[in-house]
Amino acid sequence: MIAPNPDLLCNEAGQYYYDFLSEGDESIPDAITEHMEQCEHCQRQLAQLRRALSQIDDLELQQSEVGPAPVIGMLKRHFAYIGKCVTCSTVRPFILSLLDPVLTVRIPTPITAHLCNCRQCSEDLDKIRNLNLSNKQLLRLSQLFSEEPSDGLSVRPEIEMAAKSVVAMEFKDVNADVLKQLCKDPACRKLLYKERQSICDSLRDNPRPAEFPCESVSSRDIFDYVVPYGLDPAHDQYAKFRESLTLHLRSCPVCLARMQELYREIYSIVERPESEVITVYNVDEFSERPAMDKSDGFYRGFPISVEVVGREDEMKEEQEASVIGFGDALKKQKISGKKLRPLFKTAIAAAAVVLIGFGLLLSIPTAKAVTIEGIYKAIERVRNVHISSFVTDREEPIQEMWLSRTANIYMSKTGSELVLWDVANGTKKTKLVDAGVINTTKMTKDSIAGIKTRIKGSLGLIPFYNISEVPAGSKWSQVDSSGLEVGEGIEVYDLKWTQKASDGSDVFKKWRVFVEAETNRLHRTEFYEKLTGDEEYALLSVKEIEYLEDSQIRDLLREASF
Repeated sequence: MIAPNPDLLCNEAGQYYYDFLSEGDESIPDAITEHMEQCEHCQRQLAQLRRALSQIDDLELQQSEVGPAPVIGMLKRHFAYIGKCVTCSTVRPFILSLLDPVLTVRIPTPITAHLCNCRQCSEDLDKIRNLNLSNKQLLRLSQLFSEEPSDGLSVRPEIEMAAKSVVAMEFKDVNADVLKQLCKDPACRKLLYKERQSICDSLRDNPRPAEFPCESVSSRDIFDYVVPYGLDPAHDQYAKFRESLTLHLRSCPVCLARMQELYREIYSIVERPESEVITVYNVDEFSERPAMDKSDGFYRGFPISVEVVGREDEMKEEQEASVIGFGDALKKQKISGKKLRPLFKTAIAAAAVVLIGFGLLLSIPTAKAVTIEGIYKAIERVRNVHISSFVTDREEPIQEMWLSRTANIYMSKTGSELVLWDVANGTKKTKLVDAGVINTTKMTKDSIAGIKTRIKGSLGLIPFYNISEVPAGSKWSQVDSSGLEVGEGIEVYDLKWTQKASDGSDVFKKWRVFVEAETNRLHRTEFYEKLTGDEEYALLSVKEIEYLEDSQIRDLLREASF
């Protein structure tokens, strides 16, 4: 048998491995077939690919909703673009897979590689993420993004009638295909916008009293009326539950204006022209998985490169792929360009080699390491939260805080005193729980600014207001949680740093977090301190964090009689 020698035909043979295993492919040159049959190196790669393909087939037989099968299917769709030019329109239909936590992508793919290099696509993704849409809504939006651009059909009378029904939010008799056309066709979309704007203008001149709290209406609540693509009104079993909402929306200029804003945000993405960025994701070599130094990052050593090509097909740069954080551009290194050389013709082969052939799907930890930066970003995405603060000598919380960024309110409970800061109305309400008497005062500009800062900030969950204040020399490390009470998916980390006391001695600080690795959300924090000469850290305070829905905030305010 021929000894392995990459300088022979191995590199060229790599392009035909999958075809060779498929048998009977006449496109393989005879010389390549003969080489693969005799080459020890190619035989090892073929055996590895055969095992990987078998493993993927086995995984697809699993039907668990949260098991690996959906992830495998999604990754195979990503890897269908290996070696191909990926543009903005290529990426848009993958919105659901990029935002669904169950389908979290933990390795670089042709789709995520484009996101890392294209600022406009990254911004589009962030905009959609901030809407907090449901998975069904994201799926429909992804399907809309998959549609071919329409040439702009003429608007027929029945389409005009359907548009009026949709704007009136009474479209139970509108055909599902007509709803799709209203979203796909630019002329129809403009008609929807124009009809809704005329209602906005009429309400602005003749405002009607609002009987529904506008601040409780989210983008998720109004999305279906702005983007009815994929809805089937004839089989909408939840229509009756939305009657109170639609009754409010029809007559509220504030909410209708928000619908127009959401319209502009969504369809600006649909209509946005391609950026100048085109990416090509290549597998450079089909070789054994290299040894990895953990200090260099878990994915260092991937046999992958990403080429960034301009609209004039001029090679600009190539960057080594690494684990991807969406919205964050990877550090780029200028190196010489290479010819595009995909190894495999099929997505399943590419996915198998990259994911399983290199042991990166089932044999590795399920999440990348949590970082302080990730925690800060997760806090920025919080909508509603309840934080209870404890000290070591008391079982009851010394303070509770409820914060809603959607309703723009901040409420705290200390002892028997309950205080609500309502930024939208510029009021501060104070109530003694036992007495039930509410004292209302107007907030000053300074107090409003202060509460806004508190609502937008780190919520008091992190010892430092922003990440730039973390002291140089601080140590961030994961803690072995085997002896701690932690829930499923929770990891424990410590941040340690040193401060100087007033007498010049060292004070050692430790901030311990119990964080959900999947989302970077904090569930508990503990603050410790140790003085010079002490052997152990002393626990000073604890915070427990609960994340709430908008409806829970509304219920809380009703219970508090605010």
